[in-house]
Amino acid sequence: MTTEALHPTVHIKEFALHKPMNRVGQPIVVSAVLVIDSDQATQTQVRLTLPGGIGIVDGNENVTLNIERETTLTWMLQAHDAKACSFELEAATSDGVDKASILLCILPAMQSERLDYIPVPQPAKSRVLIGAHHCPLWAADRPSMWDNVIKHPERTPALGFYNQENPEINDWETIWAVEHGIDFFVYCWYRTSQGGPVTTQFAEAIHDGLFKSRYVDKIKFTIMWENQNRGKAGISDEQDLMENLLPYWIENYFKHPSYLKVDGKPVLYVYRPEFLIDDLGSIENAARGIELMRKACRDAGFDGLYVLGEYRGTDPAHLSLLKQLGLDYTFAYCWHVADNPTPQEAIEAQMESMHKIQELGIIRQTPTVSQAWSGWRDEGSIWKIPPADFETLLQKASDFMATLPPDELGSRILLLDNWNEWGEGHYIAPYQEYGFGYLDAVRKVFTDAPDAHRDLVPEDIGMGPYDTAIRALLAKPAT
Repeated sequence: MTTEALHPTVHIKEFALHKPMNRVGQPIVVSAVLVIDSDQATQTQVRLTLPGGIGIVDGNENVTLNIERETTLTWMLQAHDAKACSFELEAATSDGVDKASILLCILPAMQSERLDYIPVPQPAKSRVLIGAHHCPLWAADRPSMWDNVIKHPERTPALGFYNQENPEINDWETIWAVEHGIDFFVYCWYRTSQGGPVTTQFAEAIHDGLFKSRYVDKIKFTIMWENQNRGKAGISDEQDLMENLLPYWIENYFKHPSYLKVDGKPVLYVYRPEFLIDDLGSIENAARGIELMRKACRDAGFDGLYVLGEYRGTDPAHLSLLKQLGLDYTFAYCWHVADNPTPQEAIEAQMESMHKIQELGIIRQTPTVSQAWSGWRDEGSIWKIPPADFETLLQKASDFMATLPPDELGSRILLLDNWNEWGEGHYIAPYQEYGFGYLDAVRKVFTDAPDAHRDLVPEDIGMGPYDTAIRALLAKPAT
């Protein structure tokens, strides 16, 4: 919802859909909460403006009423066309006007049916390995993580404000991912104490959500070691690395049949590889530590270990440092693009960075494409690439990968930023504004699967909702 106020007496406190995903021919319920800055009833004119192909089943487009303090209005609508669109609301008094809008995607018509469970995923085979960064922060006891989505309700996921620990959530994510050509998730992984036995934070997304899901064997996963919290998330010394951290990864993740191995090697992503220099005392010691990890993986029965370090820039000095650390490849978690770029500018900037890294020839890379950015508090450069333009970016990335040496991972692995970073403003999983638009773009560019296909949401088969508990916590008054 966006609002515009010219010092009115009336304010649109909320203008929202009752459910994030809506289909042609099915009821679409939308409500508005109007608040008056007055102790007396105030005559207010309310006008709902709808795009073509959307009709009102119950309620009035224009209404005049006396509002006392707070009033809720509800409309029932119905769509005749599948499309991305917006609803506009205007509330006016003699003192001014307030405006709000809802951005949403109307999904194609589908006959609902009650099923016992989510259907078995039918993968759309991609021509390269496609992974998506996966944010594991959506825990039942952290409702405040949804604050920026409440501020931007068009970001509301198809699953609502879900709990990542629920295996059913993971099965929905699996079917949506693999049926659009995505082969693996890269889970952010957080250690909470170093120098002793491994303890973690947010690992429930893997251990409860993924490992206990019915379709865990239908998708691959890897971890990205989030080692930026100094003194807690890294390692205390080489012994800690080789006797605590790496054995934990090998036993809990690398040996799991769904962990991504390429060329017989587990694939490990490291968020701040340069922090290993301080942790281990020098560049040389860090490089030694990485080589010891590879040897330990060979001793454990693998053919080695691929270690990839995060960097979202083109500075030759930093790229050289990553090379000295003994990393196999660099990758970008996301691409930051300055100055609130247009979609076309954001596309070109990302491709220029990838081409520049390749031209420098310092260290090998695996490409990443970013869909958007806002930051958790709408800070800095803010931008978003719509699905049609994202398809263009994907095609450019595909063409770029085809120019890389065929024996390099860069020609075989593409990372998508991000699957579900709803608060930070980058996400491709199905959600209110664009539905399955981003996933459909991936399917179209990287698979030979037919364009026509069925995209289910929980309501279609009598499942969900999944956000009841978190919304109840959010509704509690602050103490």
